Amino acid sequence: MLTSRLTRMAVSAAPHIDDPTNAHFVHPVARALLPLAIRAGIHPNLVSITGLGFAGLSGTAYYYWHDWRFVVLGFVMMVAWHVCDGLDGALARATGKATAFGRVVDGTCDYLAFFAVLIPIAVGFPDWGDKLTLCLTAGAAHAVQAMWYEGERDAWLRRSAGVFTERPRPATGTWYDGGYNWVERKLGSRVRAIDGALSAHPDRLPAYLNATAPLLRALLPVSANGRTLAIPVFCLIGHAEYFWYWELAALTLFAIAMAATLRRAEARIVADSTAVLDQSGAPARHR
Repeated sequence: MLTSRLTRMAVSAAPHIDDPTNAHFVHPVARALLPLAIRAGIHPNLVSITGLGFAGLSGTAYYYWHDWRFVVLGFVMMVAWHVCDGLDGALARATGKATAFGRVVDGTCDYLAFFAVLIPIAVGFPDWGDKLTLCLTAGAAHAVQAMWYEGERDAWLRRSAGVFTERPRPATGTWYDGGYNWVERKLGSRVRAIDGALSAHPDRLPAYLNATAPLLRALLPVSANGRTLAIPVFCLIGHAEYFWYWELAALTLFAIAMAATLRRAEARIVADSTAVLDQSGAPARHR
């Protein structure tokens, strides 16, 4: 009884981890469009596919990245993809149409969206063959970083809800979502020592949430939003190819450093939790 009460108190006081671009623009716009989508009877998968179409339009515009007007158009189309990406999940939950297949469609469209944007940029270079190889390599790094990022967020949200065991993900039984779930679990969302510590000491949950929420918010550069902001910057300075080096080197090192920082923060909470136990396993008396 005490454990569940402490957990509920921690959950009610949990900080948020949304980045400003989602909190102040993408999510509000998606929420405003949600009633319209429900009344129109639009299927969530159609929203996901529409978002991918906006990404394709963005890529078409970014092909002409030397012209700032097309860069702005590409950015606007990419923002439209973000809105669709926020709307499809909300629509699926609101209409009871959340399915394992829908999750695969949503995830697939998310990854294809960035390829649809970046490949046209590569093809626009005179030495497009070399640039395409660099683009695809950066795209692979993007996929790993994105799965790690989503895994860390999923694990944090799970813990903030008082769940300290891994939540099973719906599966279609295909190789795609099986592999996706395995990689994501390994990279971020799997159960760690912190889960055992919080389960045994739910009173430490607020400390964990407050210590790690700023770190999760600081992960904006490896989020889809961060990349959407970075692409036009590199185009406008006249070196679109720098984005791929940014992806491969800077963001990879950033993700590794932030992963280590998160683990250290978790380790401190675990250490604080076990410090109250004596060698016999009983709560230590204050002397």
